[in-house]
Amino acid sequence: MIIKQKIQLFSTISAFILFFVLFFGVIVQAQWVEHLNTIGQQMIQHRSSIADNIFINATQLGNVTFISILTIILALIFIYHRQYRLLYFLLVNVVLFAGIVTQVIKRIVQNPRPLPQLVTESGYSFPSGHTMIAILLYGSLIIIVHAYLHNNWLKYIILLTLSVLIILIPLSRIYVNVHYPSDILAGLSLGYGLLMTSQYIFHIGGSNQ
Repeated sequence: MIIKQKIQLFSTISAFILFFVLFFGVIVQAQWVEHLNTIGQQMIQHRSSIADNIFINATQLGNVTFISILTIILALIFIYHRQYRLLYFLLVNVVLFAGIVTQVIKRIVQNPRPLPQLVTESGYSFPSGHTMIAILLYGSLIIIVHAYLHNNWLKYIILLTLSVLIILIPLSRIYVNVHYPSDILAGLSLGYGLLMTSQYIFHIGGSNQ
């Protein structure tokens, strides 16, 4: 258990460091950030109708309307079962971290989105809000399912599905050309760091579970 905690602490600190490196790299318009972002531009050169449908639908799983409805449903379930610690864990991750913190950083950095876009998006790009919500909401559900669900087959199916979403949604944002790879990496690293911090604060899935 001690080794597991050390690995989690190391990964959390590393995630925050990566985010701040990307943050300052974007702020000063570092050349290595521009090179990184060319990967996204190369990716969108290889589009197809099938890939268009997959990624356009996938990106909807991180939009505000869908996430709001899903969060409300989950919150009501937790309230009904009087699982208030899980409720606070969910709301802090989704509302505070994925919502408020993301918007504050966007307004500080004010990085414009790439053009042209396959789907229309407004506002600033850094960090990716869809990526933040993907890892903070679906990541929260992974932690909760892993800690509370004891049906192994159902658990692994749900965990696999949620893991795919955490990968697919960020990739979809690059594919539809509303985010640069630096935006996605920043969202993943910051989202992961905040998720691990929140898990520690609320003791979800810990040894005292």
